[in-house]
Amino acid sequence: MSSGVYLYALAAVFQASGAAGAAMLAPFFMKARGYSIALVGIPIVINGLGRVASDLLSGFLASYFSAGLLLVLAAAVGLGASLVGAALWEVMSLFLGVWVVLGLTEAMFALALRKIAFDLSPSGEQGKVQGHVASALGIGFALGPALAGLIGERWGFEVLFLHYALHQTAGLVLVLLARAHRVGKPTVSKGAPIWREGRNLLLRLPFLAACFAIFQSFLFLVGMIRVAFPFLAVARGISLEIIGMMVGLSRLADTGGRFTGGWLSDRIGTSPVIQGGILLGVPMFILVVLGSGFWTLMIPFAIMTMGFGFTNVGSTTFALQSADAAVKGLGLGIVRAATSMGIMLGPLLAGVLIQRLGYQWGFWSMAIISVAVFLIVWSGFRSAVGKSG
Repeated sequence: MSSGVYLYALAAVFQASGAAGAAMLAPFFMKARGYSIALVGIPIVINGLGRVASDLLSGFLASYFSAGLLLVLAAAVGLGASLVGAALWEVMSLFLGVWVVLGLTEAMFALALRKIAFDLSPSGEQGKVQGHVASALGIGFALGPALAGLIGERWGFEVLFLHYALHQTAGLVLVLLARAHRVGKPTVSKGAPIWREGRNLLLRLPFLAACFAIFQSFLFLVGMIRVAFPFLAVARGISLEIIGMMVGLSRLADTGGRFTGGWLSDRIGTSPVIQGGILLGVPMFILVVLGSGFWTLMIPFAIMTMGFGFTNVGSTTFALQSADAAVKGLGLGIVRAATSMGIMLGPLLAGVLIQRLGYQWGFWSMAIISVAVFLIVWSGFRSAVGKSG
């Protein structure tokens, strides 16, 4: 890889670390202000709303404008918003408003980064390159909660935006050093009927199956790491510092799943990788809630997140490969919107299930939902096989 690609990867590590660390502290920030477990995920839900809007908008813009320019814009606006949040965190309306803006910029950053990586990847290695990009983000997602847990334990949950701003500063500098504003070209002319092509893409059942699969992976990945698992671990008597480390380790497993899933996608195809990732997590929901100590909680949690990594990179690669050249940006935007819907709803669903059903049945309900998703995804991919046969 060129030096520029390494700079992009390092920028992704910083950006993801800041985002994941702040998001890990946000539910505890809300809990300290008297909100119930069912409501502590509100900042993440609002963040997800911004992500959904940004994914669709960014997918559209990536077809007409440079993906590198979008990357610089996302990093700069994210830094500005985090500084506002650091200064005015006591005002709840502004606190929540900043999460909307951060959702917009985080989604734009991730989409632009993946679009650049796909455009630069040689034929037959799209899965591997997407795995590398996803792994860089995954490393950041692993480091962020561990750092945030350490910082939050010592200086309080109010430092979450300062944590974000420091990481965003480093990410923006690296993106500028990589000369991102000069990278990437529009894929369509301004008169192309891109929305009609996007509608046709949504009519393909395998594409919808990939979107649904990545939705499930982030629904429970984010629900677990930001609400369900931290509060389960607290109930088991584990300190915030150790919880941050455990969440970080689980994100390393997620990163391993992304890297390995990208490699497998080039060799056995994306469909088996996607479906295998879903199935891998089902028994882990049952096992993790039965755990009481560090390892009995950590091992099934890590295996579960590794499966989420498989589904993540497999679905992203499938979406990019199945979209026509003119609408790859929009296709990526659609699948990333499914991702953001999962990020938005995951903490809320996890909080409601635990609040209403308790930890055991809350976790087991997630396993049942995952089985239902697997059957829907399997049917979607199976329809393509039937038509080709």
